[in-house]
Amino acid sequence: ELKTPDPASIIMVESQAVQMFVQMVRLHGLGMALAKGGLSPFDLNRVVALINARLANPPSLDDLAGEIGVSRRHFFRAFKQSTGKTPFAYVADTRLKRAVDLLRATDRSATDIALQCGFAGSSHFAHAFKRAYGAGPAEFRRRWRS
Repeated sequence: ELKTPDPASIIMVESQAVQMFVQMVRLHGLGMALAKGGLSPFDLNRVVALINARLANPPSLDDLAGEIGVSRRHFFRAFKQSTGKTPFAYVADTRLKRAVDLLRATDRSATDIALQCGFAGSSHFAHAFKRAYGAGPAEFRRRWRS
């Protein structure tokens, strides 16, 4: 291709480079294992949307499994494989992330935010928030705004 270049030479060289790359990946098996199990992206999106819609009063494990038509045990395993978290941990993390957004965007009290995000009370919220972010909600808001 270098000795007799023509308009298709660039395409040929790029194609051969891609072929060599694919062959190297195949020979060395770099990241080619297919993931098994887990939820389909469609089912995972449905479940996450349901959790987000009912964050203050999240659906039960049975409700989530029923939403996508699988057993509770299968759902638990597949959800954890898909997200890296148990459904309970996912809900807790999502609540904290929503609380962070509300602390940044509103002047609502920490108690109001705690209740809106589904925490049992402001002390439970403050403890979970401090464990996750290293500061209480009020201190976090002060740091964020300064």
